[in-house]
Amino acid sequence: MRGGRVVIAAVSVVLLGLVCAGSALACSCAPSTPAESLAGSDAAVAARLLGVEPLGASRARYRYEVLRVYRGPETLEPGSVLAVWSPRGSAACALPDGVGRHFGLFLLGEGGRWASGLCGVVSPRRLWAAARKPGSGHAATAVSSCTS
Repeated sequence: MRGGRVVIAAVSVVLLGLVCAGSALACSCAPSTPAESLAGSDAAVAARLLGVEPLGASRARYRYEVLRVYRGPETLEPGSVLAVWSPRGSAACALPDGVGRHFGLFLLGEGGRWASGLCGVVSPRRLWAAARKPGSGHAATAVSSCTS
């Protein structure tokens, strides 16, 4: 498992670098399973995108309604609004901008300041399945009707 955490840490460094980088970069994600991403994330939620607020040329704040919490602090609760910082533009691995759609999100950060990008997105069903795998040690804290 240590090797998996190293991969997640490397992806985290790249992702956080992309948050500050321009949109001229090409998006590339290190291969990992949803279970590996769940284990390496600081938080994981199924959420509905409420809106996207551009923050300059290279970053944006995405607002989500939390539907289900799979991992994270008690401050993440179903029904709460979650702000996630991400690079802007698909070339920089920005989060999808489908307002009203449901996403499974693997988040990095703490203290209420969360970051993610395209490499940290799966369907809510895949996130649910990863959390249900034997030995994952993760259980959902609320019931919702997420669909991809």
